[in-house]
Amino acid sequence: MTNPKLLILFLDAALVMECISFLHNAWIFTTSTTSKPGCSIYNDEQLHIIMDRVCEICHEMYSHQYPNTRADCRSDCFRSKHFQSCLDHFRPMIPYG
Repeated sequence: MTNPKLLILFLDAALVMECISFLHNAWIFTTSTTSKPGCSIYNDEQLHIIMDRVCEICHEMYSHQYPNTRADCRSDCFRSKHFQSCLDHFRPMIPYG
């Protein structure tokens, strides 16, 4: 019997994967010395929902080992190494061959 919570987690991950190419190329990953204080991600509701969901799924997978996963992922306006690491989990693998 399949665990429904696990199934939901995998379905969420599949939805997040569709957004990964956009997120990897988005301006939010560039570091700028002229950026304004605050986090402009919160101004774009749809983008914020997607990015926050990435952190939430990552937290669900690793919170037993790293209880601050979600906060670390969201830190520095989603520019942290933790967010990048979470995104890497959802990046499609290129088959060897």
